[in-house]
Amino acid sequence: MLFLKRFAQGELRLGRIEAFSDGVFAIIVTLLVLDLRVPELHEPISTSDLGEQLILLLPKFLSWLISFVIVCKFWLNHHYALGLARHANYGMVWLNSIFLMFQSFVPFPTALMGEYPTNPLAVSLFGIVMSFNTVLFIVLQSYIIRNLLKPELVEEIDPRLTRKSLSGPAGYLLGAALAWFSVHAAFLFYILTPLLFITPPSRPKAEISHPG
Repeated sequence: MLFLKRFAQGELRLGRIEAFSDGVFAIIVTLLVLDLRVPELHEPISTSDLGEQLILLLPKFLSWLISFVIVCKFWLNHHYALGLARHANYGMVWLNSIFLMFQSFVPFPTALMGEYPTNPLAVSLFGIVMSFNTVLFIVLQSYIIRNLLKPELVEEIDPRLTRKSLSGPAGYLLGAALAWFSVHAAFLFYILTPLLFITPPSRPKAEISHPG
């Protein structure tokens, strides 16, 4: 228990954590686009050949688009969650680091789904990874609310916030399950699920008047 108490120690500056997190998010969205490579043509001047190759790239474009929106959604909600904290402790830093670690893994299932869009395992793995990442974010946000919340925001936080957030991982898991019956239905769920959290909850008035 003494070991666990060590994580509740420390009053670290949020600015450095936010800067590090923003850097990781920036690298992730950059890595996502690297899988979109210019196709090689047998006939460089053939428009039909280029058109066919671009059509073959559509699943990769769609996978990139879905992941880009999801990562941006994570970044925006992450910014909101850190704004709730009065400061950081070691526990928050490590939860944030674990969350970022699995965020950095996102380009792999994205590339896998784009390369094998009709393979149920590839499409299902994408949903599982996104669901797990969403759970990690919920854990981080819940930790901040329980242990590091700014005093002026105590009465402003929706007590059902964590329960509402669980619809995110549920949506991704449903898409992962549907992939074994219809990859098209899975893609649809992956498109729609992040729209549930495309913006964070309404910022409390106290937070607006006392920016962190």
